[in-house]
Amino acid sequence: MGSPIEYLDGSDSRLCSRCATEKGVLITRKEVFCKACFIRFIRGKQRKQMQDEKYKVKYGKAKELAALNPTKILLALSMGISSLVLFDVIASLLQEQMEMHKGNTGFELVVLNIDEYELTSLNNSIQAVIPKLKSFFSYVDISFKVLNINSYILDETLIKRIRLYPDFHATMTDSDKNVSSGLKDLLLSCPNKSSAEDLLTIVFDELILRTAYVENCSTVVYGHNMTRIANEIIALTVKGRGSSIHEKVLDHVVHYQDKSIQIVYPLKDVLRAEVEAYCNLIGLSDLKLESTKPKATINRNMTIRDLTTNYFNQLDATGYASTASSVVKTGEKLGPPKNFESSGSQSITQCQVCGIDIHQNPQNWLKRITVNESAPLVTEEDEEYLKLYNESKSAMASLGETEESEAITNPLGICYGCIVTLSSIKAEDGFLWPIRNSAQEKEDILNEYILTEDEEE
Repeated sequence: MGSPIEYLDGSDSRLCSRCATEKGVLITRKEVFCKACFIRFIRGKQRKQMQDEKYKVKYGKAKELAALNPTKILLALSMGISSLVLFDVIASLLQEQMEMHKGNTGFELVVLNIDEYELTSLNNSIQAVIPKLKSFFSYVDISFKVLNINSYILDETLIKRIRLYPDFHATMTDSDKNVSSGLKDLLLSCPNKSSAEDLLTIVFDELILRTAYVENCSTVVYGHNMTRIANEIIALTVKGRGSSIHEKVLDHVVHYQDKSIQIVYPLKDVLRAEVEAYCNLIGLSDLKLESTKPKATINRNMTIRDLTTNYFNQLDATGYASTASSVVKTGEKLGPPKNFESSGSQSITQCQVCGIDIHQNPQNWLKRITVNESAPLVTEEDEEYLKLYNESKSAMASLGETEESEAITNPLGICYGCIVTLSSIKAEDGFLWPIRNSAQEKEDILNEYILTEDEEE
């Protein structure tokens, strides 16, 4: 057993299983494909996921209504191979619509890139690549948007010092530091790489939804392939974000501010190896952006996503790529959590750090599963650990009434996933991060949110 894709050399005379006229260039899913049929096969996967009438060309009265409120799709372009392939696939759909309907299309495409050049030390800047993208996709009319990652912080007054205590309750207080340096410095203060990665994912998801809101896009499409989605399912489980799995696998609708935005994963039936093959055949590889930071090779230096990515890469290399399909199918069976505390005064609330729904109080659950009785002391080492523990308790007790008053006057609603992410932070130090304020956000987004088209074209 080997890779899910087998490339055929020029000496192989096997014909394409689809057209039976052209020589095959690769084998996948036990079928021989020529270049044209393989490209059509991958594009067909996207067409299958986006069959809704709103993406089709309108005529008559429907066309008049569409002119007043055109369908707009936001494509989240990370400049990785999957998002580039999705870009090409959707651009080809627009091209087909123009050719078949006398220049008309069923939707407008807005392409968003969140600039990570400094944050992840990319090999090139998005501003340098956009002219190449425009040249490559010159046959369609596309609006390019580039967003500074610091746009996540709408108002510096929303940056609070978060403290998480041993009994799992969290508080927030005003920051006493100058945080004008931006989001990068906040992420650098994370206790570990996995925490920074998790918070960065929250930032990206929020910025994409904000942009869709500002640009009046009714749909957001992500380039996640099947392998990436399987990766996300495992990573979310490990990070304590299992309640979000149904949103990372299934197409769904997000209610953001006063709008409903549909989230679609058009490549969720395509393996990563197939995405790579498409990318190579089309000639997109030269456009991708990659981090120049050396990758960690020791497990303890890897993030959760690094570990799960390596796991699926090993499965691909050893011929078990179908495992990703099994993981995704299992994830598809999961729905949103039941609201176990919906009775009485309890109701669903939102996490003030990441914004997801909190269906049951994580503090109560953690207290129920926490072992409160210690094992008997046997060795001198046990005695030493007890001494250190008592000293740490004394240090926490020194916070005294401050902690108690903070818990009463400045409580922070936080989900289990964010408790896991922030669990390594010392309560006495706290952690600086923007807190969500739904009452203020809408006005701030519209008034202060600066969006540029490759810096506004």
